[in-house]
Amino acid sequence: MASSSGKKTSASGKNSRNNSRKRNNQAHQAAQDSALFHEIGLTVLFVVMVLLFFCNFGLIGPVGDVVSSVLFGLFGFSAYIVPVLLFIAIAFWFANEGNPTALRKMIAGVVLFLMIGVICDLISGSAASLKEYDIKALYADCSEGKRGGGIIAGSLSFLMLQWLEMVGTVLVVLLCVLISIILLTERS
Repeated sequence: MASSSGKKTSASGKNSRNNSRKRNNQAHQAAQDSALFHEIGLTVLFVVMVLLFFCNFGLIGPVGDVVSSVLFGLFGFSAYIVPVLLFIAIAFWFANEGNPTALRKMIAGVVLFLMIGVICDLISGSAASLKEYDIKALYADCSEGKRGGGIIAGSLSFLMLQWLEMVGTVLVVLLCVLISIILLTERS
């Protein structure tokens, strides 16, 4: 009887090793599939980034002109760098998926981008020229003139100018830029 129980133990050991190998192979295959998905995603994103970038310079044709108009309406002068920053942000996110520090840096990057848009708007005076908030006028001014902060940063600029005047707005923008840079670089 002792020998039959020994055979059962060795057979169950083989099954256990086979199951372990199958799980390891499945985990390895899932990791490869995920890496392949990220690689394909980044390649497609790179091509989209290049297309958007060329749209801003009028090199894609009538469809590119419409896309460029929308980008400038939304982001103003900073639309020139939106495609590049979008690619960098998504590549950074793929590389650091699940990392809480990466999330903090992404948020700091978005705040920094918005503050750059507000600075562009303050320089162009798009929002400052409005007597009352008009999103259509802000969009049209930024889209046609390829200037300002677009409706996103222009709206922030308008609100800050209404509540804080120019000096307060500049101080808030400088504070947000400094904090964002500190969070991005992790250096004081």
